[in-house]
Amino acid sequence: MIDPITIFAACKAAHAGIRECIDLYQDFKKDGKDVGDIVNDIGGHLGAFFTHQESFKEAEKQAKLQPLKNVSINEEAMNRILRQQQIEQMETELREMIIYQIGMPGLWSKFTEMREIVRKEREKLEREQKKP
Repeated sequence: MIDPITIFAACKAAHAGIRECIDLYQDFKKDGKDVGDIVNDIGGHLGAFFTHQESFKEAEKQAKLQPLKNVSINEEAMNRILRQQQIEQMETELREMIIYQIGMPGLWSKFTEMREIVRKEREKLEREQKKP
């Protein structure tokens, strides 16, 4: 089991990579250079971020089953809240970067719609697999 702190660090790294790519994208676009490769890089970092985000949620569930013995309840509670809020803030920033800095509001809308479709498909598949 990977601990939530390690996965959280991976989320932050992917977020930073996206931010750097978007800065590059804006510079290239301003200079009239081809931005195709940068858009692909952004997509790769977005994929990594969301994969880590899902892994983080799973790791948090697993961590609840094995509480840390040398960490107070208050510290653990505060750490969980802060990490969750930071991940939510990173996702909000990603949405705003895609909509406003790259200028692709349709992409985010399509993404959120497709995410729900995929989530429902997977939940249905899991339910069917659990049936005797």
